[in-house]
Amino acid sequence: MYINELVQDALKYPFYDWKKILIFGIIILIGNIITLITFIGTFIGIKNVAVKIILFIIGYIIFGFLINGYKFKIIKTSLDGVAELPEFNNWLEIFINGIKVFLVNIFYLLPAILIIIFAGLSLLPTLMSLGSNLSSINVNTFLSFLTAVILVFIALLYTLIILPINYMAISHMANNNSELRAAFKFQEIIDKIGNIGWGNLIIWYLVTGIVYIMISIVGSIITGILSIIIPLVSVVLNSLILYPYLDMFLNRSIALLYVEKK
Repeated sequence: MYINELVQDALKYPFYDWKKILIFGIIILIGNIITLITFIGTFIGIKNVAVKIILFIIGYIIFGFLINGYKFKIIKTSLDGVAELPEFNNWLEIFINGIKVFLVNIFYLLPAILIIIFAGLSLLPTLMSLGSNLSSINVNTFLSFLTAVILVFIALLYTLIILPINYMAISHMANNNSELRAAFKFQEIIDKIGNIGWGNLIIWYLVTGIVYIMISIVGSIITGILSIIIPLVSVVLNSLILYPYLDMFLNRSIALLYVEKK
C-alpha cells in the first residue's frame, strides 16, 4: 500500500460508524469539561483543593487513559486486519492499555519534558525579579529569556524527531499482545522501521502531519465561526467530532504504516 493509499484509507476509516465517533467524542467531551472545571474551579466557586485534585484525576487521568486505550485499540484491531472501528467494550482492558500508552509516551518524550522543566526553573528567578521590579531588565534578563527559548526549541525539535519512533513503539506493543516491554525492544523497533523504510516513515510523517494540521485548521475555523453565533459551540463540536475524527485517522494511519513493507 502506497503512502497516499494509506492516508486515503485512514481518512475514510472514521466514517464507517458515526455512532462510534460520537461515543468517543462524548468521552473526550466529558474529560475536557471536567479538566476545564479543575483549572477554572476557583473562578466558579470551587476552592477545595481536594475536590480539584479529584476532578483532575477523573478528568485528565481516568478519561485520558480511556481515550489513549481506545486509540490503542484502533491500532491493535487495524493490525489484525479489521476495517471497522473497534467496539466500546472491555473497559478495564482499554483503561490498562491506556496506562501503558501513557508510560510509553512519557518514556520517549522524557528528554523533552526534562528540558522544558529545566527551562522553566532556570527562568523562574528572572520572572520573580521582574515581578518585583520591572526596571531590573538588563542583558542578563535578556540572556535568561533567550536561553529558555532555545531550550524550548530544542525540546520541540526533539519531540518532532522522536514522535514517529514513539508511534512505531506503540504499534510494536500492539502487535505483541499489548506487552509493555515490547515498546522498549529498541532493536526490534529499529529493524521494523528498516523493513518499512526510513524514507517511507519520513514521507508518511510529513504527509500525515500536513493532512492532520489542515483538517485541524479547517475544523477549528468552522467551529470558531459557529461559536460566534452560539458561544462554546466550538468546544462541544471539536470534542464530539473533530478530535475523535483526528485521533481515529492518525491511529489508523499509524497501524497501516506498521504493516507496510518497502
